[in-house]
Amino acid sequence: MRAFLKPLIAFVVGAASVGLLVYFYQAQRRIETSYKEVRQAFFDLNDHYRRLNYEILRTSLFAYVNQDVIMRELKLLNAAYARLERSEILRRERYRSNKQEIDAFGKTLDAYEATVQDFMMLNAGIKNSFVFVVSLPTEHADEIGTQTRLYAQMLAVVARLSQARILADASFLDDISSKIQRLETLRPASGNLRQLVANFELHVRYLLAHYPRFVTLTSHIEASPFKQRLAAVEKHFMATARGDFKMLDRFAALLLALFVFAVIAIIVLLMRTERENRRLRRLEAELRYALEHDTLTGLFSRRQFEALLPTFESPALLLLNIDHFKHINDFYGTAAGDAILHEVAALLRESVETLKDVYVFRLGGDDFGIVLQNPAADEVRRFARALKARIEAHAFTVDAVEVYLTVTAAVSMTKPLLENADLALKYEKTRQRGDVVFFSEAQHLKEAVRHNLQVMQTVKDALDRDAVVPWFQPIVRLSDGEVVKYEALVRIVREDGTVEGPNRFLRIISKTAYYRRITQVMVEKVFVRMADAHHRFSINLSMRDLADDKLCAMLFGLFDRHKEIASRLDIELLESEELDDFSAVRAFLERARSYGCKIAIDDFGSGYSNFAYMLDLPVDILKIDGSLVGKILADAQKALTVRTIAAFARDMKLEVIAEFVEDAETAAMLRDFGIAMAQGYYFGRPSPNIDRD
Repeated sequence: MRAFLKPLIAFVVGAASVGLLVYFYQAQRRIETSYKEVRQAFFDLNDHYRRLNYEILRTSLFAYVNQDVIMRELKLLNAAYARLERSEILRRERYRSNKQEIDAFGKTLDAYEATVQDFMMLNAGIKNSFVFVVSLPTEHADEIGTQTRLYAQMLAVVARLSQARILADASFLDDISSKIQRLETLRPASGNLRQLVANFELHVRYLLAHYPRFVTLTSHIEASPFKQRLAAVEKHFMATARGDFKMLDRFAALLLALFVFAVIAIIVLLMRTERENRRLRRLEAELRYALEHDTLTGLFSRRQFEALLPTFESPALLLLNIDHFKHINDFYGTAAGDAILHEVAALLRESVETLKDVYVFRLGGDDFGIVLQNPAADEVRRFARALKARIEAHAFTVDAVEVYLTVTAAVSMTKPLLENADLALKYEKTRQRGDVVFFSEAQHLKEAVRHNLQVMQTVKDALDRDAVVPWFQPIVRLSDGEVVKYEALVRIVREDGTVEGPNRFLRIISKTAYYRRITQVMVEKVFVRMADAHHRFSINLSMRDLADDKLCAMLFGLFDRHKEIASRLDIELLESEELDDFSAVRAFLERARSYGCKIAIDDFGSGYSNFAYMLDLPVDILKIDGSLVGKILADAQKALTVRTIAAFARDMKLEVIAEFVEDAETAAMLRDFGIAMAQGYYFGRPSPNIDRD
């Protein structure tokens, strides 16, 4: 009997322990499920609040933004709060205080929603008036431009409104009323122009009346206590829930320890060897797969491409590259970029699944390759065009936003396949024809690469021989023809004595280490020449130069050692599409101005970004682009544009220099426009010499 009783007791105890363990496991699962629902609701509230604020900021900055997105996010925000209120876990007595906090938080949500609704009602009218006011002087420039003072006054109003709009600061509108009064005195007595000016004034007065309220609403939205109060409610909930989990975990751990300790120990000992064997087999398979496949997309890897290359029979390689993929990673994040790459790989697989003897590879970061065997050229072209069109028509979804890609496609049927396809791809990138390009020896792509290498070697030799030199072109005062400063321009003196201008080499070496060395040599030599002269001098620096820490350290080192020379230096800014850190550029310019340097925007009028630089950077000088200046005699529109820029610059208290002046008639017209300085072949060509005074 005793022999039977002990196993029975052990069985009953074990069964009871298992029953209790199952009960508490189920209870824990219920609590955990409810907990996850609440956490998800908190996450959704935070996420939709963040997106809502982003859309509000975006619609406040840009003229045309669909406000339906704001309404949708607001609806989703309320839906997330409703899910939070209905959560089962909040019905428990232990969570009473949490439920009360969540109910109180609803008032914060209501207040935030009311503010957003007010913002949306006001936003449409504000944008309509801003667009009308800013576009009217441009759209009717031919008609308004005949009234110079009226046109200049309207531009001054537009500039002031633009400053208020860009900086979201209603204080910039303080002096608008006086400008409107001056506009009324300049308004024609009758006619269409009078009506245009009256409409202009009407919209400006609307902005004066409503824009401060718009700024206040935007500030209230940004300063809403929504996020802080939500974080406090969530923190309190997590603290309460943590107690539940601790209690359940401890009890379940105790039961588990009592019943299964011995069983686990035996199972662990029995299974350890088998588990280790499985792990080793799995690791071997993973290593083999990793050698042959790309881990992100599952496509064949470049290593496998090289391994299979000798086995291909009369192959053609289609090379695809995603255009500007770096921008996607920078804007949406690498996780989104990886998701897009994975989806592109899926499209490639689907496109070839019905074809025979076709291999798909991921050959690099955003490079994909497809190898077809024994194809005709026309067959490859049709396939490549269809595949390119399919990818570019596909909507990739990132954070609920549809993103469309463009791809560059190149084909090589000539060995070495990958090298030739890559050359053709780069060639198509420079042309941007949007079609599939086939590698051909007739394209002379290898010769172009060889030329670029020769140019880089020429630059290196010139640097080693100290043959990179500045030439100087005078900038004169139009009133009396007196030279007021010189612009330093880079030249290379070849061993045979011939001189090459920057068009022959600067673009090719702009992305190499030689570029910084040339800039450094130019600045140092310009400082040496400035020591023997008393004029001001200007040097050209790109925006990318000013974000180069090493180059900036070198420049400020020179400024510190030669403060008198630095005070006579002008820095002409060239645009750079690689600019990533605008704040670093601004910091550099402000520091340079502390030495007495002046800041010039080069080629002003050639692009809209010039205006952004003028508003966001500490600028002293505008250099009007030669493409405008050179045509003012023959093109009335160009002349009006130059005259408008000159008037605008005067209102902004900026100096103006006209470039590419090549005859006396152009100089005379510029002088009539009120432009003080000019530069061009009419006054002097670039030369290694300067006049010493």
